[in-house]
Amino acid sequence: MDADHPENGVLIPCRNTTRERRSADDAGYEEGYGFGNANHTGDAGDTGKEQKAHNAGNGQTSIPLTYFGEIGETARKQWILKGVIAKGETSSWIAPPGKGKSALLIDIVIHVAVGTDWRGYRSKERCGVVYFALERADLVKRRLQAHAKRDKLEPDLPIAVAGQVIDLMNPACVAAIVSAIRAAETKFGLSVGVIVIDTFAKGIAASGGDEDKAKDQNVTLANLRRIQEQTGVHVAIIGHTGKDESRGARGSNAHVGDTDVQVQLRGDDIKTAEIIKANDQPEGVLTRFKLETLELGRDEDDDAITTAILTAETFDEAGAQAKARSKLSASEKRALELLERAIIEAGQPAPPSEQFPRNIGKVVPLALWREYCLKGGLTSGESEGAFRKAFIRAHTGLAAAHRVGIWENLVWLAYN
Repeated sequence: MDADHPENGVLIPCRNTTRERRSADDAGYEEGYGFGNANHTGDAGDTGKEQKAHNAGNGQTSIPLTYFGEIGETARKQWILKGVIAKGETSSWIAPPGKGKSALLIDIVIHVAVGTDWRGYRSKERCGVVYFALERADLVKRRLQAHAKRDKLEPDLPIAVAGQVIDLMNPACVAAIVSAIRAAETKFGLSVGVIVIDTFAKGIAASGGDEDKAKDQNVTLANLRRIQEQTGVHVAIIGHTGKDESRGARGSNAHVGDTDVQVQLRGDDIKTAEIIKANDQPEGVLTRFKLETLELGRDEDDDAITTAILTAETFDEAGAQAKARSKLSASEKRALELLERAIIEAGQPAPPSEQFPRNIGKVVPLALWREYCLKGGLTSGESEGAFRKAFIRAHTGLAAAHRVGIWENLVWLAYN
């Protein structure tokens, strides 16, 4: 087994045998969830069983439970960038090599670290970021340097880059990554809200794993979930599409089921980032963008040192419409939120018709949206007539702003 290598006081697990990994996994599982008992040996464990039975009888459990009455009306998402990045979730960003995956994520996390809106998507919380560059760490640093030069960023921006290969199949990676996150938080004086894994495949292959195997992906994903349990961060994983881009991510599709949001990039000059899978938010075009080349300096041969980052321009209605959201009235914003909820809970595919745009996602009857607005408090304690007028103003205003589409009493979110 290779020795662990220290980096800035953080031990990074490299390789181990299957037996060692399983033993470490079992030990970590017991320690993390309280199933281990240091005083329990052999058949003398009857005492341990009696203790567990006693705890259960008193309503105690080593697995935390949230009871129905404690859940509340709505378990709200903890958005960092509304509609893009939420705490405690996992996103997957896939494309062929050279399509701008890393450049796009760098652009996003800079906005997270600054605490500003990104392409019209509202910033809800400023957070620190740790970028785990398992490959091409110097390229990541050059891109950050290019943003700093172009955008006049402050030198104390809360972003850190880890440039070492990490074996994500090794359970010891959980403690190592959590330690790195805590070290960054101490340096930043700010909580870390996002970590980036670039690339997912490299973390699996570090100890001989295979991204084609669901078992290897699931071991890796379980470790990433444990990191989330301890830190609450958003995990953004970068991956590749296969030879047939229409079939999505390369290798096993195990991680597709584990991610909350999956974004696929397509295009050449103008690239499209499209949400192709989402658990509880609309699918469709996230943004369109172009890359520009910036010169950072000259090398010893007087050749230009360059790198590519996103331009500040947007090339679609998605960004402009997201930006326009902040100009909506309070009732229009509330009506839009309630439409999103209705579509998540009761949306159906649009019927075949040329009147419905392609890839609009799901639709709901206008009457159902009205019912959600009535129950969701579009107006407070007013008469039926006042509510009717408020709903008409809200849905006609949203339609005029191209935020919703309506046809034959069916309504959808017009993100693209």
